[in-house]
Amino acid sequence: MRWTLLLLCVSAALAADPRLADIDTVAASAMKQLGVPGAALGVLHNGEIVLAKGYGVRDATAAGVVDAATVFATGSVTKSFTALGCASVVDEGKLAWDTPVREYLPWFRLWDPVASDQITVRDMLSHRSGLPRHDFIRFTVPLPRQEFLRRLRHFPPTRGFREAYQYNNLMFVAAGYTCAERAGMEWEELITSRIFAPLGMTRSSVRAAQMAKMANAARPHEKTAGQAKPVQLYDYQRFGIGPNGAVNSTVDDLLRYARFYLDQGRAGTRQILAPARLRELWTPVIGNGTGAYALGWTVDQYRGRYRVHHGGAITGFTAHIAFFPEEKLAIVALNNLGTALPHVLVDSVADRMLGLNPLDHLPPSRPAPAPAARPSNPPPPPLPLAFYAGAYSHPAFGRVTVAVEANSLTVRFPAETLTLRHYQYDQFENPLLAGKARFGLNNEGQTSALFLPLESGVPAFEFKRDGVKP
Repeated sequence: MRWTLLLLCVSAALAADPRLADIDTVAASAMKQLGVPGAALGVLHNGEIVLAKGYGVRDATAAGVVDAATVFATGSVTKSFTALGCASVVDEGKLAWDTPVREYLPWFRLWDPVASDQITVRDMLSHRSGLPRHDFIRFTVPLPRQEFLRRLRHFPPTRGFREAYQYNNLMFVAAGYTCAERAGMEWEELITSRIFAPLGMTRSSVRAAQMAKMANAARPHEKTAGQAKPVQLYDYQRFGIGPNGAVNSTVDDLLRYARFYLDQGRAGTRQILAPARLRELWTPVIGNGTGAYALGWTVDQYRGRYRVHHGGAITGFTAHIAFFPEEKLAIVALNNLGTALPHVLVDSVADRMLGLNPLDHLPPSRPAPAPAARPSNPPPPPLPLAFYAGAYSHPAFGRVTVAVEANSLTVRFPAETLTLRHYQYDQFENPLLAGKARFGLNNEGQTSALFLPLESGVPAFEFKRDGVKP
């Protein structure tokens, strides 16, 4: 992209507030530094839209400028939608925040029997299940949503139940599924019928296939050799998930969403949700180190001002939405590359709208990390690589196949292939792993297990070799 032309690709809507007179320059400079093809920014203040516009292009390899109606994936901004959908079911009296989920889903289990017995939707929506992220399954094993949830019992916790905040996408899937079941519909219908439709969010969706068919939709990008290149949309539903991050939306639609919150649950003159339910969503549940997590929202202070916000990131997109309730201010920023740009723009707007001394919010440039040191002249594997080849199984991840390819081992999951490079002794490495992989032998000298470290802080997952005694 020719960055000298960037300001020619700004949509026509101009800032109506003189405090934002320089925001186009801030956006253009940040986009250039971060290599972002396209972005969109919106501001709502005292009930008025003072900014709603786009910058740059939807696709770095094709024509098409971004405007306030351009669709972007919002990633974990979706968590606030799932919490709001659950609040609507609570409002109906079909769900209680603090009733154990096992009373709604008798089959639901977690590794920790205490958590299995006591976990509630409030626990799930506030990241206090005791589970770390365990995100590897979200990209490797396509599953129906209920089967995905049935496999959660095979993921060990790293903290005690309700002991600490640990960000976890899997629990949001469970919460969204539970609330939708109580409402008698799928999560996708819950969000569409109870949020998008009444709020007039006509260009918002919850499926990658819907977004792909829409005109004026941004494409996701990743950096390749320093250049932003389009990549494939991530399909949440393929992996049995969605309530954690599947909402696609626009600045225009997200400003409608923001207005709904600042208007205490009203859409126009219609009261969609009781104000008490909205207050619950913004009420802190557990400390997260810099503030607190509520229900689908982070609550903290920004330069001494009360703030409610959430960011989002998924392959090729990042997003951020922030409220300053005492100032009746909401800010939305989206972009089509995995960067900090939305946070930069939201904070830059906040500085100006709150009358604060503007700061430089661009993250400092850091050199690429040096590759980890490897043993010099390591001995070859203790056994020929072909000795490790075969099928291995784990109750959560299912069956994987280990094969020899180009003097390395490959581990084939249904939707991902890991190449294991020999490290030393019986250890193998791959940058996606949380440590070194290794194989186990039985008393007969056969390879009986593959140990893959798929999450920091928990023991490696043991994949047992099919047809071989342990």
